[in-house]
Amino acid sequence: MHIKIGLLLSIVGSLLLLGSCKEDPELPDNLVEFESTTLGVADDENELNIIIKLSREATAATQVAVQVTPTGVTYGVDFTTEPAAVAGTITLPVDKGAVSVSFTLVKETGILFDGDEQIVFTVTPADASLVAGSKAQLTVTFSELIALSGEMEINGGGALYPNKVFIDLSANRQTAVQRTAWDFGFSSGSEFRVILNSSNGMMARALDKTDMNAVTAADTAGFGAQLSLAAVFAAINTTPIPGWVPEAINWIDDPAGDLTKTAIAAVSSTLSENKVYIVNMGTGPGTPAPQLGWKKIRIIRNGNGYTLQHANIGATSFSEIQITKNSAYAFQYVSLTTGEVLVEPFVGRWDIAWTGFTNSTNFGSGLVPYYFQDVILQNMTGVAVVQVLTSTKSYEAFAEADLTGLDFSSQNQLKIGTSWRTGGGPSGPPSIRNDRFYIVRDASDNYYKLRFTSLTTSGERGRPRFEFALVKKGV
Repeated sequence: MHIKIGLLLSIVGSLLLLGSCKEDPELPDNLVEFESTTLGVADDENELNIIIKLSREATAATQVAVQVTPTGVTYGVDFTTEPAAVAGTITLPVDKGAVSVSFTLVKETGILFDGDEQIVFTVTPADASLVAGSKAQLTVTFSELIALSGEMEINGGGALYPNKVFIDLSANRQTAVQRTAWDFGFSSGSEFRVILNSSNGMMARALDKTDMNAVTAADTAGFGAQLSLAAVFAAINTTPIPGWVPEAINWIDDPAGDLTKTAIAAVSSTLSENKVYIVNMGTGPGTPAPQLGWKKIRIIRNGNGYTLQHANIGATSFSEIQITKNSAYAFQYVSLTTGEVLVEPFVGRWDIAWTGFTNSTNFGSGLVPYYFQDVILQNMTGVAVVQVLTSTKSYEAFAEADLTGLDFSSQNQLKIGTSWRTGGGPSGPPSIRNDRFYIVRDASDNYYKLRFTSLTTSGERGRPRFEFALVKKGV
């Protein structure tokens, strides 16, 4: 009897094991491919970083081979790569857990190109853990590209939003930058303005002091319960709402991008007017999101540039970083850890940017700071955007003649913002809006129509997709 019972339990256990194994879904192929199939290197560009992406994390360490096939140019004479190619092939290691790898194309100095030279790069997986995708071949030309159309999966880095991504439609190119790579941006314009890293939810509050060394923890009493996005959200959900809440909107930069409304006041030529600020550096990507700490800072002018003084709040000395304006970029970016860093592309080399973003919203008691995901910002230097509803004209039918009558006069960096998607919430998950698209006029007067096609890729947020097409080429 005991033997029969034991045998029965063994059979049942085996059946349950088989059933559970059948329920485990087979993972889709992990595709490896370039971000686009064509790229151009402009005359004033010396190098080009080329990304090879995976459709999901690598399950084991492996490698990919990139075959280099030049036409009209010679490796080692006209161009090189980093890492170097051996016998016409670049070998790139892929670490376990990686979602992308990259290499750099470097133009040799002093070489004049006719514009018809090109290099074809072809990526090949080293083993069966990766499968070549539909964009396994990339053609790079030595001339500036004016893309006629394209589709793009934004490399936001996934559901934790680790990247801010700058997108140049005419070049069919995106530049992903880790959002924790920088802290402050210093305007290269005639004004002396400084912005916070809104991707990390930074906030700043002025003290009535100008001596960094005289500021102590006592000066920040109560700030921990106020100077953070989490503190603001907690406060608006209490009764009564604390009296300091209406002031919180002034501790972030104007979400629309108005540089006269930054959290840090204009840097004055009068030293006594430049106050010390207490800065909550925000949070980075992670579960839970890591706190990036608190600092005290003071910014003064240095000729036509800036001097940033910074220290921990309780410190009795401080460090300085010198920042020089550069008109090739809208802002010079600084990390308190590494100093000056390159974040944005050249001022005319990006149109829109995807990011997590410190926005504002009204929960019934006035505007307060609030962090939004999947925000599209626009370059405020030479770029303009207009929204078009499909009830007026379909995306497919929109043509150059339809540009007449569009009003590009009123602009701010949130012209697209979050309007391309629904917000989600208790009624359902977020999704794209199919009833609208956008006309983007870039700094070279190229007009593109653009519409978002997916909020996610393979169900993962932080990797939205869009398509675009040239409506009118600039002169």
